[in-house]
Amino acid sequence: MSAAPEAVVTGMAWATPLGDGLQEVWQQLCSGATGVADLPSPHRLRTERAAAVPSPAYRPGGREAWDRQVGLAVRTMAAALRDAGVAADDGRLTLVPGTSFDARIDREDPQEDWAMAAARQLGHRKRPLVVTTACSAGADSLLLARALLHEGDGEGIFLAGGVDVLTEAKRLGHSALGTMSPTGLRAFDVTHDGMTLGEGAGFLVLEGAAAARRRGARVYATLSGAGSANDASGLTAPDPSGRTVAAAVRRALARSGSVPGDVAVICAHGTGTPLNDEVEAATVQRLFGGVRTGPAALVFGTKGALGHSLGATGAIEAVATVLALQEGQVPPLHGLSSPLPGLSLRLPRGGPEKTHGTRGISLTLGFGGFNTCLLFDSGPPAGDDAVTAAPSAVTDAPTAVPSGSGSRTPALPLAVAGHATLSVADPSSCTRNRPSFYADPVAWLIVSAAEEALVTCREEVLAEPDEVAVLVTNDGRAMPTHLRIARDAARGRVSPLRFAGSNPGILAGLTCLTLGLRGPSLVLESDPDAAADVATALAGAWLHTGRARYVLWAAYRQDGDSWTATCVVLRAGTPDDDGADGAGFARKLFTDPPIADAVQRP
Repeated sequence: MSAAPEAVVTGMAWATPLGDGLQEVWQQLCSGATGVADLPSPHRLRTERAAAVPSPAYRPGGREAWDRQVGLAVRTMAAALRDAGVAADDGRLTLVPGTSFDARIDREDPQEDWAMAAARQLGHRKRPLVVTTACSAGADSLLLARALLHEGDGEGIFLAGGVDVLTEAKRLGHSALGTMSPTGLRAFDVTHDGMTLGEGAGFLVLEGAAAARRRGARVYATLSGAGSANDASGLTAPDPSGRTVAAAVRRALARSGSVPGDVAVICAHGTGTPLNDEVEAATVQRLFGGVRTGPAALVFGTKGALGHSLGATGAIEAVATVLALQEGQVPPLHGLSSPLPGLSLRLPRGGPEKTHGTRGISLTLGFGGFNTCLLFDSGPPAGDDAVTAAPSAVTDAPTAVPSGSGSRTPALPLAVAGHATLSVADPSSCTRNRPSFYADPVAWLIVSAAEEALVTCREEVLAEPDEVAVLVTNDGRAMPTHLRIARDAARGRVSPLRFAGSNPGILAGLTCLTLGLRGPSLVLESDPDAAADVATALAGAWLHTGRARYVLWAAYRQDGDSWTATCVVLRAGTPDDDGADGAGFARKLFTDPPIADAVQRP
């Protein structure tokens, strides 16, 4: 495969509980300020402490949440484009927002997709590619944008990030789960007892280094690596071993040719929940402790000051990581007094601390087992063709991109190892004889379709579960559980089991969990044609670069009174496959599926 262009950051913006300005918020973070305050609710919660964006004013309710999501997205995306000097109607531009919500934002009644509304108000003509992998969505959006940029002609521009607002359903759900601290978020402190919910948005403009240089754009940093892996361990709790967090980090470093000793700054997920903190601290210590010849890496986080904004947090913390490298210092960890024992890495307390180096990583750990690592370098881009894929490299970059983007041809074709289309009158029928935990019925439908697709190749595919990726695409149709949660939240109660099993990331996460698959995983919402282009590109990359041996790609839709899920098992083709077009076959199967040939279930 030929060399790929550097992905550089030429614009950034955020909207946070401490304000919108890049420098304004950064200075407040460094001073130890916090945006957490009492936020009254009409319902009984574990705590009313939360971090809301100051304007527009927070108001509970479905319609208000939808308006706030659209408003935050539009104003933050517009600010990032202004910062980069890019017009919203530029034909080269693709929007890649991430969120923990589905298209309807906890509304019972039908409503336009929030991302489509935001794009229209922004003045952008194309439907966005929306990533919905829970708390890692903002980071996964950047990972996907970088991948698509690398496989294009270097002329594309991507606006990627995340946006998430506070809702009563979210506050009730996390209160019921017991994840919120009644006293305050204290990441990596011995007294940590939970998180504080927040909201916000963060977006970064990515483009090729050569294209940015030609138009005289300012470059903040290079997104020089990105990696992901799934825990396949639980719906809400991380794998205690931390093995897949480490895998995500190693994949990000491998893509750029970096080693742990190169990393000077680590923006940790740092939720303040005991299990998450302990897994993350132990993994970071194991990877980065004692590997630098100079000062130890600095570990910082933003959630004590900004709250946990779920689907936006990965993007907000990506901005914070770039600013830390630019400014040469990191802010203190708000609420940290007595660090967890065993951490030799530096944890700033009381005030900012100086950094020593140009490379930093941002970590996100999401519900559904999604772990993502982004690697930024504030030094000058190494060159137009500095990033070159090799057979041994581990990467999340695809081998083709949506049509019209200047894609390159894959070195080898894709081949189909198995496929199935499953139709049911009621997706809840797929939950029979399943584990006792709750997950949305559509997620179980996807698991069932995956199992049907594996009938002829199960033993071979599942032999190496760390090398099997899962990708789910959909058109933004609301999951059944979301409608139930919207109704329950209006009554002031949300089931913790139903809430845990309803995030859109579960559409891929449940297949990983059920089958024990720990490769990369992603959930993408867009129109079928665009989603199919991106999915075949991403699957090809994972397969042709050694990132995965197999990719399970699934999609679902509702057809009248029935629900249908399709799953294709893809592998890298070989010269002996006689020109088999697995990508074309899979694309046709998803965009024009043979319903008559589907396996029918009552």
